[in-house]
Amino acid sequence: MKRKENKDEIEPYNWIDVLIRFAQISGTFAGFCITFIVLVIGGKLADADIYSIGVTYGQISVMLFGTSAALFIFSSQRFLRAQEHNLWKLPTEYKKLIKKEHGPFTDDQWEELLLKSDEKCRLYEKEGRFAYNVATLVMITGLFWAIAPYNMIVAILVIVIGVALEALQIFR
Repeated sequence: MKRKENKDEIEPYNWIDVLIRFAQISGTFAGFCITFIVLVIGGKLADADIYSIGVTYGQISVMLFGTSAALFIFSSQRFLRAQEHNLWKLPTEYKKLIKKEHGPFTDDQWEELLLKSDEKCRLYEKEGRFAYNVATLVMITGLFWAIAPYNMIVAILVIVIGVALEALQIFR
């Protein structure tokens, strides 16, 4: 008998084990943004004026990459904070130590502690994902402003494709 697909059914996802990877990726992207700031400031882009209004493509690009780097760092901190509340993956000897030092716990009390810890872990993970998604959109916008003075068509393609792919990832 074939199982009927249900769109409302929750698929299992090992979100706790990937928190460290999320933190590492966020840190890598923060480094990319900082490196790109150095490249923008050192290039002729920094001086390209936007329609003689006193603002340059470089200034906007640096502002966006700096904001993106800060958001990536914040998201990395949130993912690491979420990992701190992950009691489910503790080795047995540490669980015994916690029960001994902070207990005694009944099985129900221990289960309640695990559930509260899980709530905090999920909250920090959710905050990290939000900051990560916003940082990615800001970084893509920074790329637009970095590419625009050289080739507006390419800049538009980059931002449209980048935002579309990020939206697909966020809302999927």
